[in-house]
Amino acid sequence: MHMSSLRHPTLFISHGTPMLAFGEDPFHEHMQKFSASIPKPKSIVVVSAHSVSSESVHVLRSERNWIQHDYTGFPKELYEVRYDCPGNPTLADEITGLIKEAGFAVEVEVNAPLDHGIWVPLMSLYPKGDVPVVRVSLPINLIPAKVLKLGKTLSKLREQGVMMIGTGGAVHNLRELQWHQKAGEGEAWAKDFEEWIVQALKRKDVDALLGVEEERPDFKRAHPSNEHFLPIYFTVGAALPQDEVQIIHRGIEYGSLSMLSFSLNHETNPSLH
Repeated sequence: MHMSSLRHPTLFISHGTPMLAFGEDPFHEHMQKFSASIPKPKSIVVVSAHSVSSESVHVLRSERNWIQHDYTGFPKELYEVRYDCPGNPTLADEITGLIKEAGFAVEVEVNAPLDHGIWVPLMSLYPKGDVPVVRVSLPINLIPAKVLKLGKTLSKLREQGVMMIGTGGAVHNLRELQWHQKAGEGEAWAKDFEEWIVQALKRKDVDALLGVEEERPDFKRAHPSNEHFLPIYFTVGAALPQDEVQIIHRGIEYGSLSMLSFSLNHETNPSLH
């Protein structure tokens, strides 16, 4: 096997609502199918819309991760869900070094939880919790180009058996959610915005993604606040030459919540389409 075939993907996952933890959703099936189609990573590095910092980047250095049920108003079973996975202090140290070297301010955290934007999709990807996870915070005050740079800074880890994940939402407007409309068609504007992202990815048009606020007058409708969009830049920043986009799952739930999830990797896997 030549070395490049060991490259692990960089993923963006729209994590939807915490109800996905119950796994009764096409999202769950598509995630499982995807993880079965690739070698299991040695570790996962994840940036989530729900673990934000201001400008410095917080790296979680722990032997053992614990999860937080950081949501309200859901069925009580959802507060009993557990997902235990190891951390990876050695990798956390390497990440801290790389980020510092790239000129970011860094803080190391030792006792912080994994938020639901992380553990809910991981339950679908690796239900056994047997892949170590290092959480890197999303520096919310940085411009998109800097979040892109954060991904690029860590991209070489992909050649060392590490999977990168950015988790957020391609369209994330909670004010317009229609709770009775989980299936349904989805609002036309939300579908249009999701499709625009897919097309930009297929064209490898990073500039369009970086300029989304100018290019898309409906950006503020799709993202009243931008923390669910920013992880896309982390994922795209971690791309390497010859990566192709592969859509793992997509579609609008509840009228205005995009479930678009994709991977960038140099070998597209035809069995997934």
